[in-house]
Amino acid sequence: MGLGSVKAELSSIIRELESIESGLRHDFEGIGSERAANRIGDFINECERARRALGRVNPSNLSEAFLEKKAKS
Repeated sequence: MGLGSVKAELSSIIRELESIESGLRHDFEGIGSERAANRIGDFINECERARRALGRVNPSNLSEAFLEKKAKS
């Protein structure tokens, strides 16, 4: 799985989590939904930070040892 695939998958996961968070905030009341939605929101923020970090990775700067190890797996 290449870096682009990982970023695309992470973006997809973020969209799904945002949908779940929105549903919790909109469709449920009084059963801890706000707290659950807030926790999902926190996790979404962590995923977005990870996606931004991946966006800063320059594949041409990866070491030969890493690339050889990755090719073997």
